[in-house]
Amino acid sequence: MAIKTSYETQQYQSIQIGDWLVSPSTCTVSKIDPTNSESEPVKITPRSMDVLRMLIDHVGQVVSPSDMLEIIWRSPIAGDHAVHKAIAELRSALNDRAGQPRYIKTIPKRGYTLIATVNFPAQQQSAAAEMAKEPTSGQPESNLVRDRSEQQSSSDRSNWLSNQPVWTRMAAALVLIIAVLTVPGMLRSPDSTPEADGVIRLTVLPFASRDFSDANQILAEGIREALIHGLAKLTHLQIISPPRSPELMNAALQTNGTTHYIQSADHILQGSVMSSEGRLRVIVQLVRADNGLREYSDQFDLPMDDIFAVQDEIVENVVSALRIYLNEAERSQMRDWGTTNPLAYERFLRGEFYNNQFNPADWQLAIEHHQAAVELDPDFLNAYHGMATAANNLAVYSGTERINELLQLVLDVHREVSRIDPDSPVLDSIHAIKLRMRGSSYVQQEMQLREQILSENPPRFAMAHYALLLIGARMYEEANQFLNLASEVGPYEISPDEVWSYRNNVLTPSESVIARKNQLQQRPYHVAYLGSVAVNLALLGDFRQAQIYLNQQREVDQEGILTHYTESVMAFLSGDIRADDGSYLDLMKKHPDFSYNNGVLAFMAGDLETGIAYWQNLQPVQLRRLFNVTHAAEKLFPEQVLHAPEYQELLESLGAGISWQRRLMEGVMAMETVTGVPLSRKSRDIYEKQQFMTRNNLWSEHQWAEYERYRALRQSQSSALNAVRIH
Repeated sequence: MAIKTSYETQQYQSIQIGDWLVSPSTCTVSKIDPTNSESEPVKITPRSMDVLRMLIDHVGQVVSPSDMLEIIWRSPIAGDHAVHKAIAELRSALNDRAGQPRYIKTIPKRGYTLIATVNFPAQQQSAAAEMAKEPTSGQPESNLVRDRSEQQSSSDRSNWLSNQPVWTRMAAALVLIIAVLTVPGMLRSPDSTPEADGVIRLTVLPFASRDFSDANQILAEGIREALIHGLAKLTHLQIISPPRSPELMNAALQTNGTTHYIQSADHILQGSVMSSEGRLRVIVQLVRADNGLREYSDQFDLPMDDIFAVQDEIVENVVSALRIYLNEAERSQMRDWGTTNPLAYERFLRGEFYNNQFNPADWQLAIEHHQAAVELDPDFLNAYHGMATAANNLAVYSGTERINELLQLVLDVHREVSRIDPDSPVLDSIHAIKLRMRGSSYVQQEMQLREQILSENPPRFAMAHYALLLIGARMYEEANQFLNLASEVGPYEISPDEVWSYRNNVLTPSESVIARKNQLQQRPYHVAYLGSVAVNLALLGDFRQAQIYLNQQREVDQEGILTHYTESVMAFLSGDIRADDGSYLDLMKKHPDFSYNNGVLAFMAGDLETGIAYWQNLQPVQLRRLFNVTHAAEKLFPEQVLHAPEYQELLESLGAGISWQRRLMEGVMAMETVTGVPLSRKSRDIYEKQQFMTRNNLWSEHQWAEYERYRALRQSQSSALNAVRIH
């Protein structure tokens, strides 16, 4: 059943979900023990409470992330990532586990559902039952009773007034008029917020010119008018515009007719303008109208070479800051992410948006926005972490020189975070990123992850990252179970791993095309998924559509390394690569950054000697692709390559052979008491026989037969095409 795109959330004072009492008004959940007493309440963010209320309102139904984003977030920069954070926070607060859920269950590829028992307090049950009664007239009975009562009272009042003298009726009318005019002002609180009446009233006062020159005064008024124009676009603000100049404003304040500019405002934005030697200094302050308390201030020092550019920069920054600061929910989210600087938070959100687009150009923008955030707030830990995450993602699709630059950036981030808070859990994640980017520390990574998983409180990315190691070692079945246990990213931290991305690695070609196409609807320039869809479409025989995705990948792949890999695999599947005439040599790039791809080309063509020569020259930072990509490439290698002693000795020398695979098998066995994930039958058989597993252990025999059928069909078509070419 589809969720409506708009609905009215039920208003609950409190509601019991399983063993927890939920209080939406205070954004808390409290554990209820058997004696029916409550524990210390656990605070959750307003956004996560909105998600929980939506699940409550649709208990028993599956609510998709897109429904949550449309109804709750309503933000162009929000994505599935934001929903995962909220779900993770709720699970943490409710002591729930994604692998063994008691409250919130993940429905793969669909969304989330609340599976716990929901009990309303008795008075709310009665009210709900009363409201559910529908009389024959179609109007609720309680409404009809109330209407009859109101009609009777109105009739009684009318009869009483009609029997009174004229002066009495006139006095009553006068009292009514006064009440209408004064009660709204009496009821209005100086702490009016969007939650109270849906709008915040802001007065933008004329900016003062500190050097009193006419040019400066004109500039000050221009900045004020530009601010009014920009702030008026914020839907939760009502801009009250007083007279243009300070002189007129002071005169206006002497009269009773214009004091409402101040009295009716919740907040006042004021500022000053100074200029000296071609430089401009603008100071902006936000104060509360009722007590003059300064809430926000900023200073801009800019060159006066382009006055319109100066105005635009000031307006953009102030509007961005006030959009967050004057919204209670946004302000709460800002504090939860670890900053009190609204501009830093706004830059951070932009960085997260670009980071989730998954292409090199946007990762570079993500780095720049996160750098801007830490410049505004040097202690903003999550912005440092976002910078490291973007650098890590960009490094996957970069050449050696660029990888080393990005690694240095991550090392600098690690040092800064260590300075700010040496005990921060963010350090664990950044350290994991650092090891991955170096490419030669996989044993150290495995040791760290195993130790973390065996601890009582592992970081949230540990399960997902261990699953990635298992996928690279062809242990798909174990990896799939680890992904089932991997919780989504934490509410106030960014994981370097994305469960949705890793899970697509274990799918069959036809399933992979569907899953990745769905992701491309949200991230249309995802550089890896464009190539993956192209390769799998080619395997399925749809070369025309595959070429479309390859062309799109060419447009976003700045280094061209991943595009070259896609071209190579598609050329093999189309029959353009044959070892007997050396045709595959024409596709090889004579550059060290392409050594891994060239090795794959040679192995697909059955040229064992050439492939070994290329892989023996891999740089340490290039080994990351060896561990993460080879498991998929091997599906196209001929059996004589896979089982050749020289090939397996090569993998062993590079750290990705039988010793690495056995280490992971022993890791799964060592962690079984904690994870509940055993070695699969196929893995245990390989382990006991001390053999090397060369194909994944998750696909059924039917799925493997289907894959082999597609591959054999492509090869037979290629052979027929080559025969035509020869003749």
